[in-house]
Amino acid sequence: AGLNVVLQPGIYHLEDSIVVGNANAVLLGVGLATLMAPPDKPCIQVGDVDGVKVSGILLQATDKEHAAPALLQWGSSKGYSGNAAAPGAVHDVFARVGADEHTEVGAETMFQINSGNVIIDDTWLWRGDHTIDGLVYDSKNHVRTGFEVNGDDVIAYGLAVEHTLGHLVEWNGENGRTYFYQSELPYDVDQKYGDAGFSGYKVGDNV
Repeated sequence: AGLNVVLQPGIYHLEDSIVVGNANAVLLGVGLATLMAPPDKPCIQVGDVDGVKVSGILLQATDKEHAAPALLQWGSSKGYSGNAAAPGAVHDVFARVGADEHTEVGAETMFQINSGNVIIDDTWLWRGDHTIDGLVYDSKNHVRTGFEVNGDDVIAYGLAVEHTLGHLVEWNGENGRTYFYQSELPYDVDQKYGDAGFSGYKVGDNV
């Protein structure tokens, strides 16, 4: 409704996405508030608007049978240029595709950035390779890509992506920049995975 939102510490089981459709809105989590993804939808969906800021939140995948297309989806469609004078910004927002040993979760992508002129500042996008009960095997907790960029002029500072089952990063936008990148390929796949050609950081062929 055009207001800023502050989430107190806690775990929030969402029935629908948090949709940010107003320019310059702030969505702030205190104490790393955790958002559990709603069925078949992102935790947070930012529209084609400028100046939105999201900070201090953990995004958690849920039921693999109703996996989210992305845990954070920024921009409703590819091609929105954004505004360099009022960029969108994501500060200290993390994503997790993992659960206990007996519960399998999933998502297609963790962050999908469709808009241009978005700044990512400090994020860790993690497909869990272990649980409280031990290691994860056999490609469970499926997530294809951690960080997918389709917009132009996107900047990432302090980007960490681990253990996804496709390219960890897919960068399809022009004029993108990354300052500090950390990654770990998945441990629970066999040699056929490497033969499939997946990588830690894939820049689109036409970029």
